[in-house]
Amino acid sequence: MINLYIKQKLIDNNTSTLNEFINVIREECQKIILYSLGKTDFFNHFAFYGGTCLRIFHNLNRYSEDLDFNVLNKDEDVFLNKYMNHVCKDLESFGFDPSVKTKEEYDIGEIRRRYIIIPIFNIVNEYFERGIINKEQNISIKLEVSTDYPVGATFERKLLTSPLFSTILCFDYPSLFAGKLCALLARNWPNREKGRDFYDYMFYLSNEVKYNQDYLRYKLSYSLKEDYTAITLQELQMMLLKRFNDTNFDLVKKDIITFVTNPASLDSINKETYMLSVDLINNS
Repeated sequence: MINLYIKQKLIDNNTSTLNEFINVIREECQKIILYSLGKTDFFNHFAFYGGTCLRIFHNLNRYSEDLDFNVLNKDEDVFLNKYMNHVCKDLESFGFDPSVKTKEEYDIGEIRRRYIIIPIFNIVNEYFERGIINKEQNISIKLEVSTDYPVGATFERKLLTSPLFSTILCFDYPSLFAGKLCALLARNWPNREKGRDFYDYMFYLSNEVKYNQDYLRYKLSYSLKEDYTAITLQELQMMLLKRFNDTNFDLVKKDIITFVTNPASLDSINKETYMLSVDLINNS
């Protein structure tokens, strides 16, 4: 049976399709997970960043998939299992039946991860009052922690207000933008584009966010394995111009379409718009 709070969120979002249902349920589960982590010492060790942080705390007008965190201290030990029981119990209190997927390799390397699996067969069919999916249909929320010490990043505490109040340590707005600029320039996927990087980039510009120069210089140097510790605004703009000139914007749209709340927002995703956008970037 659908929890009353969750059902009301579905109604408030005018949920009428399976894709909308999945987006809303995933986001509410993300918030429950953050609330649960906020009750522990998790944010003494890690800070929240990425698209979901932008969505929840800065009103990004698209849905997001993952929960991304970064260590706060050099050589920080990452023990994710100690938090998973808390997370599952809180998800259960909202009517979900979660499980945690883990493998030995998830605890090796720079990125540590867990997958929180949430079956939705019963609640989908209850909400739509008909059988529209099979029993194997799940929502998977990836929880990732980067062990790379974020040199130059700055942080702020944000108040999560739903489903319940909790204080979450986040990268601040300029540091989030710096991370996104680096992702745009460093991510290299064969035969596809991470359209969400492009979409979020325009969101930062529309909100006149200045990027954290120190953090961007570190991230670019770390990610591209070259020395960008003295990169200027003009050099950054030239790098972005090259990136946009080489981009297939049809692939950008293809990646983002299932996450946007307003499909008309995709109309501005084209090469000309992005090439002109670099003049709006500012760090002063």
